[in-house]
Parts: sequence; C-alpha cells; structure tokens
Amino acid sequence: MAANIQALVERLRGPDRADQASTAAALAQHAQADDATHALIVWAGALSLLVALLHAGTEEGKANAADAIGWLAVDAPTCARIVGEGALPPLIALVSLSRACSNANAGINACNALENLVEDDPRLRELAEEHGAAGALAAAAHAPDCGWAQAARDALRALCPTQDDAERALGDTHLKSCALVAERDLENCALRAERDTLAEGYASLASLAGPVEKGHDVVFECATGEKIGGSRLLLAHASPYERLLCGGMAEGKKGSR
Repeated sequence: MAANIQALVERLRGPDRADQASTAAALAQHAQADDATHALIVWAGALSLLVALLHAGTEEGKANAADAIGWLAVDAPTCARIVGEGALPPLIALVSLSRACSNANAGINACNALENLVEDDPRLRELAEEHGAAGALAAAAHAPDCGWAQAARDALRALCPTQDDAERALGDTHLKSCALVAERDLENCALRAERDTLAEGYASLASLAGPVEKGHDVVFECATGEKIGGSRLLLAHASPYERLLCGGMAEGKKGSR
C-alpha cells in the first residue's frame, strides 16, 4: 500500500494536468479507507501537492483535490497543516466559482473540505472568516439555483456554530437578506407543490374520460346513441368550445354532440 500511495503522489508532481486530476481522484478514494492510509498519504507529501492543484489545476483537478483534502481533514494536526499550506483561499474561491459555472461536484467537495477543516478548531474558523468563507457559503446556501445548497449550509453551520458567530461573520444585514431568500424559497416550494397537486388532479380527471362511470359529472350522448362520460372541470379547461358547452349545462344535464 505504501508503495502505491508514494507512486500516486509522484504522479501528482508530473506536468500532465489531466493525469494530476485522475491521480487526485485516486488519492481521494484511498483517503476514505482508514487512519493508517491517511497517515501514509500525508507522510508521502500529498498535502502541498493537492493544495497546489487547488490553485492551478483544471476544473476537474480542483474538484478532485478538494475531495481528497476533505477526506484527509480528519484530525487537528492535519487540518492545521492543510490550512498552513494555503488551502483556504482556493477552497473558498471554488465555492463561488462552482456556483457561477454550476459545477455541483466541485461545490460539494469544496464545502465538505471547509466543513471538516474548521469544525473543531476556533482558530481555523477565524482564519476562514478572514478569507471571506462565510459570505461565499451563505450566498451558495441561500441561492435557489444552487444544486448543492445543503452542503453549503452544513459548512456554514460548522463555520458559524452560534448566532453570535453568524452575526460577527456575516453582519445583521446579510443575515436578514438570507432570511428573506430562504422565505422566498419556501414560498416557491409551496407553489411547486400546489402546481404538482393540480397536475395530478387533472391527470386523474383525464383518465375518467370514456364510457360512462360513477366518477363522471357530465355525459354526452352521440347521434349514434352512444354515451361518453367526462369531467366538467377537465373539459372546461380543454378548449373555448368545451368551456361554452359546459358553461351552459346545468348540473347532471345531458348534452348532445
């Protein structure tokens, strides 16, 4: 295992940016194993290379480097080393950049890495605040078009675990703005739910058209004598002709066509 990890770290030093991206992904997979594997990756010198990839890698390379760093940030000494290597600015930039280019994978990885880095260390939280982490995370957490808003909210809670922390990092005006955005999101969710319920109702009504059944509230008698049942509500939304026809019919009265 040690030789394999060392070989991967050496590949990170290579000039091929595509190879760097795939190597970072491989290290992220290894980092999910156990503490011993974490130690091997750190001992092999991967941290500085992963942070360098955060700064200057491809879009995929940055996303994979953030993923690996998130998995490696499991203890205070390692978190301090990662931050000491300069990981905070590119991770915060990746949060904002991922929103702009709708890169959910990079956004989630950057948020997870920030959450793990600052969660248990007040000093690192202060450093992250100084670099503008709170504003970037809050913008993503409350953006209605952000597909990874939950990851941003989790990271923001780790960065600002109390109301006082949030007010200090974001300011009262920004907090009120975020609250308004959250309220609007809830209203939009309610509207979507109402629309979906209405659509389901129409779909159910549409299935009732055909031979006369108990659920029909309007019956048409054709010239051939055949009777066709339907829903007055559905037909009223079908066409101007149907609206006129149904509007002139009393409840339960038969129509002819």
